[in-house]
Amino acid sequence: MVFLLALGIVFLISLLGLSGGLLLIYKQKWAKFVSKYMISFAIGAMLGVVFLDMLPEALGVVKAETVLTYTLAGILLFYLLEKTLLLYHHHSVEHIWHRNKHHPDEKAHPVGYLITFGDALHNFMDGLIIAAGFLIDFRVGLATSLAVLFHEVPQEIGEFAILLHARFRRAKIILYSLFAQMTAVLGFIVGFYYLPLFENMTSILISLAAGGFIYIASTDLLPETHREKKVTKSAMQFALLILGILVIWYVGVLVPE
Repeated sequence: MVFLLALGIVFLISLLGLSGGLLLIYKQKWAKFVSKYMISFAIGAMLGVVFLDMLPEALGVVKAETVLTYTLAGILLFYLLEKTLLLYHHHSVEHIWHRNKHHPDEKAHPVGYLITFGDALHNFMDGLIIAAGFLIDFRVGLATSLAVLFHEVPQEIGEFAILLHARFRRAKIILYSLFAQMTAVLGFIVGFYYLPLFENMTSILISLAAGGFIYIASTDLLPETHREKKVTKSAMQFALLILGILVIWYVGVLVPE
């Protein structure tokens, strides 16, 4: 029962994650608004799930030295992935490609395929992380799922923008992005059935994921918020960041262990 419910949540997240990209294609102004402000909410959600759910649960299973070592390893791993596999997800939509700049017969740039592959790998890892969360505790799984979702929406805006830059057609962008999103479902299934076969692997993966979330929130997302210079809008961003933390905290209070 838990498996089917969790699988449904992952499938729903995969579909909802596309909403940011679809906004970019059909409602660019809304996409810019979502990208600018939802990033702040996503930062809070990711940091909230790390420090309120993931790390406390991992610390309850394995020693603190092990948890912190793998959290540090997660930060380094995600840094290495960005540097070597070019998986950087650009969240700003200030330089969105205008369709009239390219002739419709121009060929798609190969970088689009690289980004799609990178996104698929990233989503597969998200599925593994969500599976690890549900294996530890339903509440942790749900909080992790929400953090992934809040990050996915602005991320997909960046992904779609890159594919538009690469001269992919709309239908192709949606099809490729849907494929990349569905790898999260595959990652969840693999993780749910195979992680329990390895002792302490679930807690280790959660610790690695915590490091990855810290890295993404701190280096990928936070710098984007510094683009805003107006005091009132900066205050709104900070408020949304706090709201993201509070939502994760409330999920922990609302959902029983």
